[in-house]
Amino acid sequence: MPANPPFFWVVLCAALGAVVACASTDNLGAAGAGGGAGGTDGSVEPALVTSGYVASAFGFFYPDGLESEVPGFDLDQRVSSVESPTDNECAHDDFNSPTGDQGIDYNFLRIIFDEEQKEDGEYVFGGFREGQIVDGVINGAVKNGSMTVLLDVQGVDDPQNDDEVTVQVFGSEDSPMKGTDDEVLPFATLSVHADETYHTERVTGSIVDGVLTAGPFDLIFPINIQIVNDVFVIHDSWLRIELGGNTFQGLIAGYWDVNNIRDIIGKPTTDNGNAANFTIEQFETAMASHADGDYDQAAGFCTSFTTMFTFSGVQAFIVRGGSGGGAGGSGGSGTVGLPVPSDQCTNDADLAALDAIATEDQTGLDVVGQLTEACTLESCIAEALPLIGGDTSDAALRAVTDCVGLCISDATGISAGCASCYGLTVACGAGVCYDQCAPPNQGSPECAECSLACIDLGACTGL
Repeated sequence: MPANPPFFWVVLCAALGAVVACASTDNLGAAGAGGGAGGTDGSVEPALVTSGYVASAFGFFYPDGLESEVPGFDLDQRVSSVESPTDNECAHDDFNSPTGDQGIDYNFLRIIFDEEQKEDGEYVFGGFREGQIVDGVINGAVKNGSMTVLLDVQGVDDPQNDDEVTVQVFGSEDSPMKGTDDEVLPFATLSVHADETYHTERVTGSIVDGVLTAGPFDLIFPINIQIVNDVFVIHDSWLRIELGGNTFQGLIAGYWDVNNIRDIIGKPTTDNGNAANFTIEQFETAMASHADGDYDQAAGFCTSFTTMFTFSGVQAFIVRGGSGGGAGGSGGSGTVGLPVPSDQCTNDADLAALDAIATEDQTGLDVVGQLTEACTLESCIAEALPLIGGDTSDAALRAVTDCVGLCISDATGISAGCASCYGLTVACGAGVCYDQCAPPNQGSPECAECSLACIDLGACTGL
């Protein structure tokens, strides 16, 4: 490879232009330049980008058994007893929490530990147990893109105690970014589902001693795997999670309708050789015995189960309201659009890391700027080359952004979110402004104009 390939100049122009001028823009992407005859310039509608989370695990919560204390929720605001049910509920006992709270609702647990449904001493509904077919379907779906779950938390002034934050949960058609160990990686950029059916309402919550509690809201996610193609619905849900830097973990509970459960498990229990290890008839019997929510007074039975899931995830950039660019004509190109977050480096940890790498002659940002070039040409050239070859898909842009960001983060100690701003300058230069900035045009007004319209590095870092 030549010592100074054209890509070097593209990167340098885009990065320096963005640093010096700090023009204002909301999206990584300018109108598709150089459109051929008859082509139409692409355009990007405004998109809101927030720092949120993508689920990395979502599965049934498993205490040791029915006699265990359950750290859940009192969903119906009453302490239920099988001996004295009220007029509008099915007879059942609630659980107690480890802190002594009564009225904890999780009656789906009684299906998992159904003593009346045993064969050879084993619980029939083993498919619901950790790592088995039903639990595995749900947990695996959040990792492989079959049921991507995004969590957006806004208005956090104090991560330890804050009496008013807002929470919203989204489905997504994007797949999480995963490592070689098949675990979900942080700092991917993921779009909310285009269908607002899969957006919860934004609800108000609070943080007490680092634990966020919020609800109620209805969770509706499309789930599409080999043996299940349906919609997963948990209504009147509450979540309780602990925020920890770039991760969260906790619980989410709500009401799971019997009809929705039947739809989801229908194929595993009937069409696929009893893949769930129990029959639909066995499950119908258990549902009739243990359903505890949404009492149908006319019919005299309940139509849903209180249920609870473990819920954890890693930080991600959530994109809402954006759209792709238009198509270019012959010889032209459409818009490249990859939204840009804001204020990624203004937290105390990143400010301290930037101060630590500063020298007498260079600020911390100057050092990071130089590392952008080195990381691109030495560590991320394989990710950058597809952009040079004309692949300006979101996946190609994100690959460069993430690679350069992680390289800088590893070298400096700043967060991957902060460093990703510099990865975006590379994606911008190579993916959006290559035609304008390739030699001999690297210092041209056209190159500078494209670079400044592509990314406002100052807004992204917040510095």
